[in-house]
Amino acid sequence: MSAHMWLKIIISVVLISINNTSYGANLNSQIAPLIQNLLIKEGYIQNSNIPSASLMTKQSVTLRSEPSNNPQLLNPSLSPTAIVNGIAVRFKDQKIQDLAAENLPPSDEIMNELESIFGEKLIFSQSMGNKTHIFRFQAPKSGKELTELIEQARMLPSIDQIEADIRVKMQSIPNDPLFDPYQWSMKGQGQGYIGGINATGAWDTTQGDSSTIIAVVDTGVNPHPEFADRLLPGYDFFVTPYAPGGSDPGDWTAQNECDDNEPAEESSWHGTHVTGIIAAQGNNDIGMAGVNWNTKILPVRTLGKCGSSLSDMINGTLWAAGLPVPGVPINPYPAQIMNLSLSGEGVCPPLYQEVINRVLDQGILIVVAAGNKQGDISQYFPGNCDGVLTTIATNFNGDATSYTNLNVINPNTMGIIAAPGGDGSRSLGIISTISIGTTVPEGFSYSLQIGTSESVPHVVGIASLMLAINPELSGIELNSLLPATSRDFPEGTLCAQYNNLCGLGIADAENAVQAATTFKKYTLIYEFYNSSSHDYLLATSKAQMAAINRGEAGPNWQLTGNLFYAWSGATNGAQSVCQFYNQGANSYFYTVNSGDCNYLQSLNPTNAVANDLWTYEGISFYALSPVNGTCPNSSDPIYQVYNLIQGRVNHRFATSLEEYNSMIAQGWLGEGITMCVAIISS
Repeated sequence: MSAHMWLKIIISVVLISINNTSYGANLNSQIAPLIQNLLIKEGYIQNSNIPSASLMTKQSVTLRSEPSNNPQLLNPSLSPTAIVNGIAVRFKDQKIQDLAAENLPPSDEIMNELESIFGEKLIFSQSMGNKTHIFRFQAPKSGKELTELIEQARMLPSIDQIEADIRVKMQSIPNDPLFDPYQWSMKGQGQGYIGGINATGAWDTTQGDSSTIIAVVDTGVNPHPEFADRLLPGYDFFVTPYAPGGSDPGDWTAQNECDDNEPAEESSWHGTHVTGIIAAQGNNDIGMAGVNWNTKILPVRTLGKCGSSLSDMINGTLWAAGLPVPGVPINPYPAQIMNLSLSGEGVCPPLYQEVINRVLDQGILIVVAAGNKQGDISQYFPGNCDGVLTTIATNFNGDATSYTNLNVINPNTMGIIAAPGGDGSRSLGIISTISIGTTVPEGFSYSLQIGTSESVPHVVGIASLMLAINPELSGIELNSLLPATSRDFPEGTLCAQYNNLCGLGIADAENAVQAATTFKKYTLIYEFYNSSSHDYLLATSKAQMAAINRGEAGPNWQLTGNLFYAWSGATNGAQSVCQFYNQGANSYFYTVNSGDCNYLQSLNPTNAVANDLWTYEGISFYALSPVNGTCPNSSDPIYQVYNLIQGRVNHRFATSLEEYNSMIAQGWLGEGITMCVAIISS
């Protein structure tokens, strides 16, 4: 059956049977527009027209194609982080082309209009064989600086062709013997592989970091030589009672062992296969290369013979996040990313959604499989749970595989991404590590498999490369950045024809790592409210946010959903924001005004912690000072209000004028715009 045929079948079924399911955690919906707008500001994408939820009718699918409206990468041949030495220019005038053929420069008159655009004297270097002149800049420039300038130069009537003369280098191609013949999924468009994740492009920047911890919540992970030295002590939640471990003893079954008429099955070594895609050591002259060559893996066994129980999944997920599970020691190695290559039919169980929410509150990214049933993702958990990143499987050609669940109803576009799962012939599957043995493990080898289970670790691996570059990125940031930096589906594919059927695009490691690098200059700030004391405070890091959510700042603190991005350093004139704490009021105060900062410190010269003193706690982030009550261009205002609650001083730093006026109406004292930040949530 063709892919188009089964798509029509599932659409006709889904339109009858689907329930309206709400997708996306609150913070995910708040962070998405911030991420989009910052990427626009940084020159990574042209627009933020992310399509809203809409019902895809049978008629719209069968009678017309809806063009994809993904954020488009600006000039994909010129990355914002590319180093550009100069420009290659071919002029329309035949006489100037003749000069190029003789390796002679154009006249000053011709060069003046070009130099006026680039704002500097261009240095003639040499000519090329196609009658094109090469000019050098006074100093190398970034792709971000040049994108618009080159477009302006293209509009000059004298210009036939103009391109950036990009500094190039050999991509990191590992010497693993299975890489070239089998690992198409790790390669990119530049190597002729339109369905790959372009890990080779990212490896020039990073091959991962040992400080990153990924939990593989699965059948367990056996110590394959590709990653054995990077396995952390895990736990087994499939056995009774739960026990230390996390290895895979095998999940083979006899005929009818799980259910009537169920055939016998050999051990799958599923968790070990997933782990190899993430973390197999690259460039070591054996086997294959995973996405991340240095990350640590935390094995958490929740699957085994005949599947898993919801209670085991819940406890395994909690433990992997470093959260308490009765009767089990606290995990000393909390994960920053979780790989859940599993799927079950039905709505997201409320108990499991509660657990996911708690894990997300720790700043962790959860990546899950869409499922392999040719259905709609809204009918399968955990892909239909709020706040997760659901991964749809694509094939060698960058299109939907024959088995993957899809996003037909389209209720959520930001929490869905596509990645290679393999399809068709054996050679077009996904190769990875396994144990040898039809029942118990007897050694180690490699095998080709297909499924959305294989898609998930590709995305997890990319996320871990992003954390290697920028460990401060939180799960909700990764959840939005990965789809936003994904690559468009190839033209003519089913995924390209129908809006968001397969998510926003194919995960692209190089794009994602570049964005992670750019986001190092920003800090995400979270607002909390205490429902008991009616206080407000700001969490100024991922770690602080997680600690508050664990109750380490006292009970009853809840995220309000208000977020903003400040700067992480003195960028664009930003100044340090001093953070003070008053123990008696249990209140925080932040100021970008150096005079206020110095004055408060002078009142407490020993920086004592006391009920009636403000204790200086250091620089929390960076912001701009308002000028005459307004914020400079390319910054957003933070409004300050003040109140005495039961004799205790309290401040709130509101992100909107509406909130500010509402607080004043409740009796708070308005103090106006007191700082200007990079961008606020709306």
